[in-house]
Amino acid sequence: MSTVKRVSGDYTIQTINAGDLVTLDSTNVNIVGNLTVTGNAVLTGNINADKIFNGTTSIEIPVVNGNANITVGAVSNVAVFATTGQFITGLQSVTGNVTGGNINTAGQVSATANITGGNLTVATGNIVLTQTSGATTSQMIRFTDANTAVTTLGANIGSIEWFTSDATGAAARVTARIQAVYEDTNGNANIQIQTGSTSTPTTRITVIGSSGNVGIANAAPLHTLAITGNAYVSTFASVVGNINSGNMIATGVNQSANVVVTGAISTPSWTTTGVGIRTVASTYTDSSTAASGTATTNHVHVLAQPTIAGTNATVTTTTASTLYIAAAPVAGTNMTITNPYALFIAAGNTYSGANISAIGNITGGNVNSNDRMSATGNITGANIVGVQNVYTTGNVITANLNVSGNSLGNGIGVENIVWQPTTVAFNSVSQANVGVLGFLALAGYSYKYEAYLPILPAGATTTGFSTYFDAGTCYYTIDAQTTQTSTYSTSTSNVSGTAAATQAMTGTTPRSVKVTGTIYSAGNANVTIQAQTSAANINIQSGAYLSYTRLS
Repeated sequence: MSTVKRVSGDYTIQTINAGDLVTLDSTNVNIVGNLTVTGNAVLTGNINADKIFNGTTSIEIPVVNGNANITVGAVSNVAVFATTGQFITGLQSVTGNVTGGNINTAGQVSATANITGGNLTVATGNIVLTQTSGATTSQMIRFTDANTAVTTLGANIGSIEWFTSDATGAAARVTARIQAVYEDTNGNANIQIQTGSTSTPTTRITVIGSSGNVGIANAAPLHTLAITGNAYVSTFASVVGNINSGNMIATGVNQSANVVVTGAISTPSWTTTGVGIRTVASTYTDSSTAASGTATTNHVHVLAQPTIAGTNATVTTTTASTLYIAAAPVAGTNMTITNPYALFIAAGNTYSGANISAIGNITGGNVNSNDRMSATGNITGANIVGVQNVYTTGNVITANLNVSGNSLGNGIGVENIVWQPTTVAFNSVSQANVGVLGFLALAGYSYKYEAYLPILPAGATTTGFSTYFDAGTCYYTIDAQTTQTSTYSTSTSNVSGTAAATQAMTGTTPRSVKVTGTIYSAGNANVTIQAQTSAANINIQSGAYLSYTRLS
């Protein structure tokens, strides 16, 4: 039996028997003290109370319009929301863990422990990790793979993505991504940074987990930094170790140099392997020339012809070169260099398409020049070939000397050869120079000379031959044939440019003339071989030559 007490119009339910139903049909119901319900309480209105609890688990609002404190007394300390999701528009602050299937908030989620969910969606707010400097633990975002064994290499084990809803171009898509994928079965992971303008972003940078190697446009870098494609450095690239490269291209507009090697180096003796700039023995394969075909040229290391220009008008550069070598190496502390060379060619021929000029000696196995070769010292080689002139103030020391032009030298006993490479159609009625047959006698020196002229007259004519000299004293002899079979007629003279005798040449068969002499001059003297013809031309054949040798 239930008992009810009424005081001044209010009702107090003192006891309620088990199974009895109590219905309060009133606008307001005020309960002073605790309300304990062991069954179900069905309310169609609101509950106005300080605290609702069951054991040590409670929901408490201690202050009017204050915060609601939820205390979970269970062992796992978990508040379970049985609905499909909870939406919180303000700040949710949790001193323990936040665990859920999906956590969706338009504000901020803050937790001192873990936040775990299927999807964590923050519509307009931030995810903030606050760290105290010097703390023993650090805040983190962790991706955990629950599998105890790696079954698929390259499998994604966590990523951070940037998604664009742009309706143009490639449309809505993942536009950038940082992800970790398994490198091997040991659980090592590679980090990939991806971007792209298509539906699937492309890996741009890869960091290998086991080695730490970084690849740019290279998914499997074998070195600390591996770049596939071009790399641009706007100022300087400083390298302490080696630079190993397939193609190294340096381009610049406002810079002092492109490739610079500098600094002092201390290393074990490097012999012929080099210590500055060097290349190693390699095989270069011609992949384009057809079978049994011939490639015109194949050069390995090429210095193309540079152009030197000036910003201002009428600029003059006195000396310029494509390759400049300052000097041979000099001996430093505790060092003696027996044979210093600025350029050393260990083997093979040396070829020049233009002049070879040296203040010192020219020494080589085979020395070949398409133009002039000159030295103030000696020219030494097993074979010396000069298409134009070979000139030296020292000696020419060689087994074979082949000169298509002139061979020149100012040393005592050095024979110099001036070669007439073409036939001269001579038709002067007075003494005139014969082709290029001449030389300069230097001041204070004595010379001997000999000229040989193979002649083919165009018809009967009277000829005369002499030596022209513009300084000094010269004695010379003329030996001339009038026909192909006649003996030589001899005349002597010491007069410049005047024939001591003439020859009546008949017929058109070959014959020859020899001019020999000596000259000394206190100053420089130009010496040339001269001739004249009265009637028909005389053709002085190619192969005519003048040799001269310094005597003192």
